[in-house]
Amino acid sequence: MSSPTPSSIPKATGSSYRTMLLLVVNLVAQANTVTAQDCTYPSDEVEYYRAYLKINRWIQRGICLRAGNVNQLCYQRLESTLGTLSVIRAAEYNGAAGVLALLPTIGALLGAPTTEIWRLWTVVPFGGGLAMTLSFGGAILPVRVEDYENDLNNNQTILGSVVSLRARRGKGLEQNEEEARAKIDQLVEKIEARMRQDDSQRLPRGHLIFGLCGMGLLFVGAQAAMAIVEQGGILPWWCVSRWWMHLWYVLVTFSAIAENWAQVPFKETWKLFVSDIPYDVTVQNGDSIITKLEKPHESVTHVLRQLGSLRAGKATFHGSQQYTRPRNAVLVMVSVVKDGDAIVGPALRLFSKCASIATFVTGTAFFASTQLLAGPVAVMTVTLVLAAGVFSRAITGWIVQGVNKTEPMLHVIVNSTQEAQHVIARILSLDEYAATQARGDEMRKTQVEIDGHVFIEQRRVAHRSPWHLRALGVLAEPFDLRKVGMWELARQDSQNTSSLEEVELGLLRK
Repeated sequence: MSSPTPSSIPKATGSSYRTMLLLVVNLVAQANTVTAQDCTYPSDEVEYYRAYLKINRWIQRGICLRAGNVNQLCYQRLESTLGTLSVIRAAEYNGAAGVLALLPTIGALLGAPTTEIWRLWTVVPFGGGLAMTLSFGGAILPVRVEDYENDLNNNQTILGSVVSLRARRGKGLEQNEEEARAKIDQLVEKIEARMRQDDSQRLPRGHLIFGLCGMGLLFVGAQAAMAIVEQGGILPWWCVSRWWMHLWYVLVTFSAIAENWAQVPFKETWKLFVSDIPYDVTVQNGDSIITKLEKPHESVTHVLRQLGSLRAGKATFHGSQQYTRPRNAVLVMVSVVKDGDAIVGPALRLFSKCASIATFVTGTAFFASTQLLAGPVAVMTVTLVLAAGVFSRAITGWIVQGVNKTEPMLHVIVNSTQEAQHVIARILSLDEYAATQARGDEMRKTQVEIDGHVFIEQRRVAHRSPWHLRALGVLAEPFDLRKVGMWELARQDSQNTSSLEEVELGLLRK
């Protein structure tokens, strides 16, 4: 019996490799065919077109089509599934995609922008941010200064309203300056009286929390509906995408916020959190911020950005230091109107408008081309998204209406940074005005917080993170001055301890 020659072994081995490769290819093809057939939905066939929608089976089919995250396999399964559709079911899916394509036009149904979202954003920033996330591309903020001035009540300065110092047409400059001085004096008197009144006016937290919870439920409902759509619906040009509708939501929300902020008619805004001091405190040493603000070559923007460079004063407590909550607090917002001559503003508005148009076109392409989208799911999604957009506006107005009863915010509109500088200086000088008006023990000092820096008698005494006030707004508690005393005691203790250690070290050396 002859043994095989060495030359015949490679040929046999190469033939077996080719056989095995063909076998693997056939198995992969069969696996793909089985997977495509397994992804079919029984109610899509002709004899089952009257069957009710089973949402779990419908979502499982979408997951089955995207299994593996491979576009080629997903397209093969999608093509196989579309081939099994009955005419009636295909018509339903096409109609559902048309219904969903209405979502990019939701902004027109929400109506014109109002100042409610702006007010909620300034008073409670995280609540205003939640309202903005429910805009779905609609107009959020007014673009004209006159829209922010509509709360004036016969030129009366009231807390919770807008105080406009803008020059009016048809009047002389001198008369406007006199009117501005009178309004600033009236503003200071109102704030001073509010700080020293016996009755405490606080935000209705139950009212606010109830409204924000309602907006949170609308937000969760809209997000859940979008998650269901994108799990069962398939984009024929982006088959494996599982979060395509949330991508549209992020794009439309950010483009709407960017467009609205680009059109806000204010170029600079400062927030001053004014509250009364429930302790007997005096301040020694420290640099006065008024001295900086009164310098002609120093702008308010430059001064307020370098508050940390001011030499801090020392706060000394007299009497009890038991915790006492301040009676009242007011958030004063000073805004400077845009002059309209800058180039950056129009360019930014043009860019944001182009981004909004691109987002609108992309969203329409997303929804109009969606495949295998069930009609009931499309109707449910459009209903929940529209309800979230419409009712969030109503809830925002309801929240602001209740919040305004406590008058927590005052918006001052000025023409220039010089006027803003004068207004801020007058607010920081509230104690000087109170000293001429108060009698005996009726005098109560005030503290003003700007960007986390706390001022008493025009001098900086403490600092905390500005994000506390930026996130919570007037819900944030005023800075507790007892912490300054605690820090001073801790510093003295550390100095005493270090002195004792030095003495002990000296004795040991001896």
